[in-house]
Amino acid sequence: MADALIAILVSAVVLGSLYALLASGLSIVWSTLGVFNYAQGGILIAAGYLIWTLAGPLGVPVLLAFILAVPLVALLGVVLELVAVRPLVHRANGTLLVMVSTLAVASAMGGAMQLIWGPTNRQLPAVSTETVSIGGTQVAVTSLLALALALSLVIGLIQLLNRTEWGAGIRAVAQNRDMALLMGIKPSRVYATVFGIAAVLACAAALIYGTTSTLTPTKGFEPLLTAFVVLVFGGSATLWGTLLGAFVIGLLEAATSFALGLQWSPVIVFVVLVAVLLIRPQGLVKGRTA
Repeated sequence: MADALIAILVSAVVLGSLYALLASGLSIVWSTLGVFNYAQGGILIAAGYLIWTLAGPLGVPVLLAFILAVPLVALLGVVLELVAVRPLVHRANGTLLVMVSTLAVASAMGGAMQLIWGPTNRQLPAVSTETVSIGGTQVAVTSLLALALALSLVIGLIQLLNRTEWGAGIRAVAQNRDMALLMGIKPSRVYATVFGIAAVLACAAALIYGTTSTLTPTKGFEPLLTAFVVLVFGGSATLWGTLLGAFVIGLLEAATSFALGLQWSPVIVFVVLVAVLLIRPQGLVKGRTA
């Protein structure tokens, strides 16, 4: 029984770390621009393939490959904002237009990745093959590293947003774009920065996802869908709520998969989502901005 409980908790930690990173990128874009970035899943997979290319065919250690991939993926996020978001977001029905444009970008990214890397499943090499004993059960060090990566990035981002002048600029644009413009803050620069940050978080999520699952060009929709659930469940306007919601959903998925089977996990998650929307639509943690 103890072994099963530890296995569930370890799975919950890995899933929660993945969802925390992916959903935090969605959260900061939503709270700043008021739009959902449906290309976040495509960026996740593109980052995974980039890390795989560096770590596999080129033989770069996987952690170094991740570090090298970060600036390239951040640039991809900035380009996404310039091309698919900025020309549309302030038009009439801008939210709908951005949704369609980012969906189109995600679809195009999937096709491009299939042309470049093919449809074959790929998996990143493990960051570490070491294990540690917890309660007599051997736990992979990679699971603990995933937790450390997610917590350090998300909590670090929260502190930057709340305690730095740079973060104050992002919060100012999120609260009142026109007033921020009068104060000398350039919203366009803030928007590009926010998309770059979201892409970096997706790159970190790709490291976890690629070492625990296989990569295919069209696989980004599955974790993205769960990240949306996390966003609604935890509260779309607060990163603390997103962090809490990610690990609650991760625990729920892990426990459901263990008790009922993998096929029941999405069903239970969406039942919980509907219940949250009916009972507490603002999410677990209510907040105005990220």
